[in-house]
Amino acid sequence: MKINLKMVYDDDEVTVFIAPDEKETEEIIKKMLAERAMTTNEIHEALNNLASDDRIRRILRRLMEEGKIEMDSKTRRFRLVS
Repeated sequence: MKINLKMVYDDDEVTVFIAPDEKETEEIIKKMLAERAMTTNEIHEALNNLASDDRIRRILRRLMEEGKIEMDSKTRRFRLVS
């Protein structure tokens, strides 16, 4: 999955992007879970340097409370609820 971030600076040595805010991170996570079920660690690896582990866990907890995602208790994988 390709994540589109706003580029603020680019030269021959470095490219700087703005990290997603809470709402953008939530949308990214929902898109990822729509493609396949994932563990917290898999989500964190995909969002490495973009979102902290705490932010990811907070978003997953909120999405579960809202009934938008569910977690398989055996595999510990989250999936989007249809």
